[in-house]
This record gives sequence, C-alpha cells and structure tokens, in this order.
Amino acid sequence: MAEDLAREEPRFPPAEADVLVPLVPARREGGAHRVRFGLAYLALAAVAGAALGTTVVVLDRPGKTAGPEWSSWQPSGDRDAHPRQIADHVSQRYRRPSGTQLVAVTYAGEPQVQQVPLSAVAIQTGGDGSDSPPKFVQIENGLMYNLCGLGPSCAFPEGELSEGGLQLLRREALELALYSFKYAGADSVIALLPPNVGNQQDPDDDTSRTLFFQKRDLARELERPLRTTLLAPEQPQPAEIDPDEGLIIDRLTQPRLFQYEIRQAQEGSAFLILAPLVGG
Repeated sequence: MAEDLAREEPRFPPAEADVLVPLVPARREGGAHRVRFGLAYLALAAVAGAALGTTVVVLDRPGKTAGPEWSSWQPSGDRDAHPRQIADHVSQRYRRPSGTQLVAVTYAGEPQVQQVPLSAVAIQTGGDGSDSPPKFVQIENGLMYNLCGLGPSCAFPEGELSEGGLQLLRREALELALYSFKYAGADSVIALLPPNVGNQQDPDDDTSRTLFFQKRDLARELERPLRTTLLAPEQPQPAEIDPDEGLIIDRLTQPRLFQYEIRQAQEGSAFLILAPLVGG
C-alpha cells in the first residue's frame, strides 16, 4: 500500500556540461526558448502537485463507517470479570415500585450444583407421560446466574410477585444472557429463578424454574443494537412494560422457561432435566 501511495519526485534531465554563457545579449530565439522551458517546468510542477494531491486524498480518505454500538454500557477489564460486572449492572437497574431491587443476581460461575459441574441439560420434547426421548445439549462455555428473591431461601415474600413481575423477571434474565453472549464469551446461560414464581394460583407451588438460553437462538438479537430488542431505555416497572416489548420478551423467553430437576450422571457430573412450561 505504501509503495502505491508513494510518488517519485519529478526527474529533470541533467544540465549539459561545459555550456558556454554568451557574452552578448541573447537573440529573440533565446527568449522563446526560455518561455518554452518555463512552460515545461510549470507543466511538470503541475503533475507533481497533482500526484501529491492524490496522495493526500488517499491518505486522508476515511475508512469504513463503524456501525452503531451494540449497547451504551459494556464490561471492562479482564474477560473473567465480565460476568460479575454484568450481574451487578443488570440487577441494580431492575427495581420494585418501592425502589428496592427486584432480585439479587449472583454470578455462580460455570454451571454447577453443590460444586458438582453440570455437563448437559436434557430437554423433554413431549408432554407429560410422553415416551419421546429428551434432547441432550452439552454445556460448553456456559455461565450460571442465580436470581434470588428477598425472602427466606431466595423466595419472594408471599403475594409480592405479580404476573407482570414475572415477565419483568424474564426480561432481566434475557438481558443477562444477551450481555453474556456479547461480552463474556458464553455459548449458553442458565438463569435460576426464585423457587416460588410462575404459578400465581397456587402460592404453595415451589417448583424449581429456570431459563436456559443458547447463543445461537439469539443470533439475530446479538447482531443489532440492544435497544431494538429491549425497547425501554430504562428498566420499566411491571405495569409499564410496552406491549410491543412485552411481545418480544415473551417470544424470546417463554419457549426457554423450564421446570427442572437435577440428576447425577454415571461419570459423576450432574445434568438438568428440563420440562417446558406453558406461559409464565
């Protein structure tokens, strides 16, 4: 590239040796010669100037215009610290009407249960009583977050989480996953929900629920700015979620909301049995 941009200085023929300067005034033909030489010099100078101008234009030409930023915030420093930064950033932005945090979000590291690593999830593909074999998904480059309510054992205080609050909780889990895929190098994210969410008709229902995201399923959302997926610039209250955004949240989270059980694999690792939940 440098060789293409570099331009050689115009070369002029060397002066002839032993040129005698006449002692008498030059005849009119000499004047014409000087005029022709001057015009030739100006022409060469114009060519050199044009070459220099071309070089400046090429060097000063701006590169490809960068696209819009994916998000206005992003984690900093070492990538190993990014998941905790993401958990802190996202959790502090989701608030109850009283102003307290919706949930406490902790980064649990690579997926594990009681210090036993999770090697896979088994997603049931049929309904209750179905004989269809589960779909096993190996967990590689996975991250796990715990979304903990402010009641005993991470539960929500009775009657405190409305149906809109569960949608807001799914929105928070989705945002955690999107940031993790974009900045933390994750390929899958498990977000464990508080134990008493999802069934507003049965307050005694303590079914364990989780959201399981895979990066490939959110590829389109990762290619465009975050604000085109989560439309509200600030995290809304449950009753303030825009209907259009609510449809996006439901489309991206409801198919990935599961009831789960923990099973032990023969080689000693653990895996999750995931049963799809309708609604929630």
